[in-house]
This record gives sequence, structure tokens and C-alpha cells, in this order.
Amino acid sequence: MSDDHDRIAVDFDNTLSAGERGYVDEEPEEPDEEMVQWVNERYAEGDTIIVWTARPWEAAARTVARLTEWGVDWHGIRMEKGNADVYVDDKGAVPSEELLEDGYDGDGEVDGDEQKDGRHDDASDS
Repeated sequence: MSDDHDRIAVDFDNTLSAGERGYVDEEPEEPDEEMVQWVNERYAEGDTIIVWTARPWEAAARTVARLTEWGVDWHGIRMEKGNADVYVDDKGAVPSEELLEDGYDGDGEVDGDEQKDGRHDDASDS
């Protein structure tokens, strides 16, 4: 990787997907639209996007179907990262902090003042 591009591992459940619904539920998950847009912007900027989930390999086809349905751009997928209640990692980031840093409000919906490039439209504030 070059120094100006990152390798980003993005969780699926409760990061790319909104709410508490998981892959074992009957109802399909809903996307976190802001996170999907943020991931797609990072992909377009040349970063490598790896979807890394605790879901088992048996759920891979369904997970890929959701990524495709939601229009998520990604390079690779990793399953079975391990199931835990808390992950402590020196490179960990809270999804809402990443969104806020890039001009989103963190509510899971793409608003009119959040431009396609993820930057906040200051003109709408006046």
C-alpha cells in the first residue's frame, strides 16, 4: 500500500447495518446509509475496504448479497473474526467518530447537507 492510502476493515453488523438486528434474525438488515456512503468515498479515494465480520462462513452469501443490494464498494470480505462483547484494538475506531470527522452527523441517514464527498455543506448553515 502506498503511504497515502489506508487498508480499512469495516464491521458489518451495527456498523454497515443499522440497529441491533443481526444475521440470525428473519427480517433483513437495514443499511446505515452514512456509513455506506463513507465507505464508498474511502474506496473511491483509493483506500482498500475489507468487510470483516464475526458472522460465520455460512452467512457469507447473505452478507455479500446485502453489500451488493446496498451498493457498498469493497475489495474483500473476512468472516469469523471471533465473537466478543468488546474488542480492544490499538487501531480501533468508533464508527460515529469516523463519520463526524468527515462531516457527517452520525444519525445513519444521508442528509441534504452531507455532500457526496462526505464534506459538510457550510452554505446550508447560513
